[in-house]
Amino acid sequence: MFLWSALAHLIALTSPGPDTAIVLRQVSLHGRVEGIKAAIGIGLGIYVHCLLAINGISIIILSNDLYKLIISLIGGAYIFYLGMTMFVSNSQLSTEINNNQSKNSFLNGLITNIFNIKAFLFFVSLFSIIIDNLNGIYFYIYPIYFAAMSSIWFIFLSFVVTTSKNKTFNVYSNKYISSAMSIILCAIGLLILIRSIYEYF
Repeated sequence: MFLWSALAHLIALTSPGPDTAIVLRQVSLHGRVEGIKAAIGIGLGIYVHCLLAINGISIIILSNDLYKLIISLIGGAYIFYLGMTMFVSNSQLSTEINNNQSKNSFLNGLITNIFNIKAFLFFVSLFSIIIDNLNGIYFYIYPIYFAAMSSIWFIFLSFVVTTSKNKTFNVYSNKYISSAMSIILCAIGLLILIRSIYEYF
């Protein structure tokens, strides 16, 4: 059962979403190192999700529509905010803004992942399947595995998008890609906000 859950997790990782967008944002603004920092933040966020799911806290949160709405609103607003700051930094080319943002890569990855309602749902579903296997040391190994694999995937992504020496294909060197990422982040944030409000009311 663990192999199936690990495969499901890998498929979820490779599917485009807020985490992928945040890593690409940090890479396009500040380079590979900041993308790696964001990837580590995402991994820690995954670890938190795993612990919440194992202890049943995620189920309690998701069973309350108001809590679910609050988490979705915070997550959507934060992603929209990151998209807007990226757009401003692209337009103004402000060194001060870029320097301030680069210090927050780890935090950006962590917050984006923790307030991702899809991550809540995914790990609740995942651990409901493998909960019977969580005996002894496996109780600690599974969350570490999912967190580590998440970080490794996004670190790999950070390398892939900055490997090309051709500036056209290198995310960090191509300002058009950076502008596109800012629009995508804003769109994801707005979509989360609108859908959350629609589903609640």
